[in-house]
Amino acid sequence: MTPRGVMFSSQLLDALMSARRILVLGPCGSGKTCLTRALSRILELPAVHLDARFWQPGWISTPQPEWRRTVTSLVREKSWIMDGTYESTLDLRIPAAEVIIMLDRPRWLCLWGVVRRSLAYRNKPRPDAPSGQPIDIAYLRYIWRYPRQTDTLVRALVERHGPRIPVIRLDKQADTRSFIASLQSRAGGVSA
Repeated sequence: MTPRGVMFSSQLLDALMSARRILVLGPCGSGKTCLTRALSRILELPAVHLDARFWQPGWISTPQPEWRRTVTSLVREKSWIMDGTYESTLDLRIPAAEVIIMLDRPRWLCLWGVVRRSLAYRNKPRPDAPSGQPIDIAYLRYIWRYPRQTDTLVRALVERHGPRIPVIRLDKQADTRSFIASLQSRAGGVSA
């Protein structure tokens, strides 16, 4: 796996350009959906936003047995860029992926991202999930604990289920912008 803070290499960009199945993982509010939409345009692959599949209107979760069936069906598709961490299905998604992109953002930036998104879509439907996402203490606690708890678990699951899958870690927003610009250049200038 790419060590924390190491920039993506030309070899990783080549792997991404030829990939048909890409996972985008990271904490809530880190920019997974925006990156997925940009990659979908550049690489001409369908975007799959797991929040839109998992959460029913009113932010009611899909029961786990049904959720695993849904994800099993999604990963069988020929091509996709799938965003959403959803640890309970990483065992299904990691082995199906050809490249994994992991966003690593500071807690405060993720919290700000969630608040900003909530304000932007206050009375409008979101393109990636139902409208009206509740921001409660449990949700904020999950974001706050992500670097020590969830990220550690995600890294272990990547090692267990996809030790040979290329991993691109984007630690800063500037890394993501540079990454997208590099891909656009390789793809012939498609705008993100």
